[in-house]
Amino acid sequence: MAKGFYRKLAWNNLRRSKEVYLPYMIATAIISGVFFLTVGLTFSGKLSNIPSGQITKSVFAMGIGLFAVFAVGFMAYINNFLVKRRKKEFGLYSVLGLSKGHIGRVLLWENSMVLGIGVAAGMVFTLVFGRLLFLLLLKVIHVAPDSEFSIPPMAYAVTVVLFFIVFLLTSAYNLLQIRISNPIELMHSEKTGDKKDSRFLLPRAILGFVLLAAAYYCAWTIDVSGTALGAFFPLALLVILATGLLFTSGSIAVLRLLRANKQIYYKLKNFVSISGMFHRMKQNAAGLAAICILSTMLIVTVSGTLALYLGQEEILEESYPLYDVMVYVDKSDLKDDAAVEDSGRRFDEVIGKLAAHYGVQTDIDSLPVEKSSGKAEWSDEKKKTFYFNDLKRFTHCVYAGGNFIFNLNCGQTEGYAFTEALHEQIASGAFDGSVWGIDSVFTARQDGYAIYGGLLFLGVFFGILFLAVTVLIIYFKQVTEGYEDKERFEILQKVGMDEEQVKSTINRQILWVFFLPLGMTFLHMIFASKIMARMIESFLVYNWTVTIACVAGVCGVFALLYLWVYRMTAKMYFRIVKW
Repeated sequence: MAKGFYRKLAWNNLRRSKEVYLPYMIATAIISGVFFLTVGLTFSGKLSNIPSGQITKSVFAMGIGLFAVFAVGFMAYINNFLVKRRKKEFGLYSVLGLSKGHIGRVLLWENSMVLGIGVAAGMVFTLVFGRLLFLLLLKVIHVAPDSEFSIPPMAYAVTVVLFFIVFLLTSAYNLLQIRISNPIELMHSEKTGDKKDSRFLLPRAILGFVLLAAAYYCAWTIDVSGTALGAFFPLALLVILATGLLFTSGSIAVLRLLRANKQIYYKLKNFVSISGMFHRMKQNAAGLAAICILSTMLIVTVSGTLALYLGQEEILEESYPLYDVMVYVDKSDLKDDAAVEDSGRRFDEVIGKLAAHYGVQTDIDSLPVEKSSGKAEWSDEKKKTFYFNDLKRFTHCVYAGGNFIFNLNCGQTEGYAFTEALHEQIASGAFDGSVWGIDSVFTARQDGYAIYGGLLFLGVFFGILFLAVTVLIIYFKQVTEGYEDKERFEILQKVGMDEEQVKSTINRQILWVFFLPLGMTFLHMIFASKIMARMIESFLVYNWTVTIACVAGVCGVFALLYLWVYRMTAKMYFRIVKW
């Protein structure tokens, strides 16, 4: 072979099949760029220098491993999806005289070019828009943009290693497929569907229906937040299994029942439509199930993290119903009223100086506390008043329940700065060890936005990953079906159907196949919304309106995006069929 023959052949293949490889490169760029940014944020020293930035970094670090697993799995799935639809081309190479080794070398070059260009484009995109995304993250976690964002070298290394693993796995699979196949099988591989095994079709369909019904029932009847949190992931796995069974077996079983009904089947419109749907579902059932599962994962991930983020203030209200700031003291040092009075005066003086320095106002009149005649502290839920038997008021704070409490009339920034300064005073030993800790709603708010803002950002990143794979599967399906339907279009015209009838028939089939995953996704979300609301109650967000609104809003945006993808890919499909 001439020098560079395989490389040139691989490059020519990419150029000739750009309608397939260009979307694959774009998806690779999106996935690698998002992963690159996630790793960059995790190892960025700039993020550590902002309030609660270390917490946000920990959230991103938690997501790196999970994101890497999903990325590798989805890239392998897309590669398998793509290679299966190119086997006829590989068979043609064999007929023209190329050995399996030659074909394998071409595939290695193609894979390296696609992944290399895709990863490079993803990194460039992140470097160009990284600062904008970093500023958006700071906005989400309620931090002033006072630091520059830069990608550390570690992010480059981790991203390259991950996609080198993707290259090894996908190349190994491609070479194995070439080695175990013969040219005749390769030439006819496009005619084989996602599922060849039709045994136990009806039992599998019934099993899928029973599993889905059981998962829906459990999701709808669980009323304890802790139970919902523990049961969600097992139920999610059950729904995934049931979805696969219903698409691969249930759809075919329903079509068989329709075909068995002669009054329905033996009508021209129904005969052609049902026969065509048989072919489409046999070819694409697993792909449709994947679209449905990915769409559901996208909506659950984004809406769940969004609900937690938007419910942050409710979480704070539930966690801090009594005070804005509480300072813990060593009760063994405050054995009598004189000790409480002495410690209270010293502590009150420090609070007053810090409040004046940071321009905040302390407030003890708004504290819902009263003196109790009993021995135990308790609260009146109707009046939202807390009673203490050791209540003692000072100028800037109140001694109640063995600790000092007070409110602040100020904004979040000033309150956070004040409580951090007070914490430094306590840590420096300014109170002779009797004061040992502080709990502040301002610190909790900053930490909460760092956690839930980071989770929201991470949820959006996962949503982008799921969306990229979903759109790519839809795109490949439309391209593949376009070339298949071009032949079917001509055959139907030859047997007597006019062009309008053929278009109408194929249009109905495409609409059914395309919107079946979307309808199933929304059905999943109807039943998932309740268990999601119960789960989020575990984080003290009891307002179901927030969760349901987030689910509905994300579903609406996803539906619009799904329709847009359909319109774009449908144009390409009809262009292929027409020409």
